[in-house]
Amino acid sequence: MLYKVTYKLEGILIFSTEVRPMISRGNPMGSYISPLPYIHNYPIIYAINGKSCEAYFVFPSLHESYYEERKHKGEKLNYTTVKEILDNAKKGIGFYPFPLIPKKIVTSSFLMSAESWSYGLLTRSPTKNVFPRLTSYTAFMPESEFVSYLVTDGKFQIPEWIRIGKKRWGIMKINAQPLEIKKVNELQQCVTSFPINVNDAEYFGYKVISYSKLLETPSLEEGIIGWANLEKCLEIVTKYERITLPIPKPFLPEV
Repeated sequence: MLYKVTYKLEGILIFSTEVRPMISRGNPMGSYISPLPYIHNYPIIYAINGKSCEAYFVFPSLHESYYEERKHKGEKLNYTTVKEILDNAKKGIGFYPFPLIPKKIVTSSFLMSAESWSYGLLTRSPTKNVFPRLTSYTAFMPESEFVSYLVTDGKFQIPEWIRIGKKRWGIMKINAQPLEIKKVNELQQCVTSFPINVNDAEYFGYKVISYSKLLETPSLEEGIIGWANLEKCLEIVTKYERITLPIPKPFLPEV
């Protein structure tokens, strides 16, 4: 089944997409952290799956041992939860969400301080290069809305609420509207009608010719988010729109 999903933000959401120095009147004021209004689909996979993150992020010792076992082989860490979801999606089992793009954005700025003050004097010595003493965040606020597509096998129960973002602050309410598929066409040399995860598309067997990048994370394994030009693509014709996305074929009915 194919759904068009609106994610309505009900809490503060912080993503550190870009970090740059903050300077005021010629003086350093720590760092300024701002997000891009696009959300990677892997946080959504974790949230819908009911997990906050991988085990080795929760328990640093597991992360270290796993890394030590693999680093001498020239291998990288695997996102085992995501890989399991993608493996099932190739078979048409479970669910698969596409990245989120903004529908309505409300932002606010926060100043977070690692200093403490007495009545009039600083009571903490300078932390030098350990971490910024002052950090300014731009965050997405309640009433912000994001939109995306989601495919399921028809049996998977889509949750009504999820949490994403830094410290899982971002509480989101999900409104999933099923789309009535009229026809499915296979096109040659097509551009996706919605941003996709380039790595996921290739994993599902689609050949990516080129792409226009919207979002890139520090980990290349997570994949770049953007519009892509595919060698072949599926065009899903619904009552009100035509959608071109690299959806695993087992998720789609024979129309």
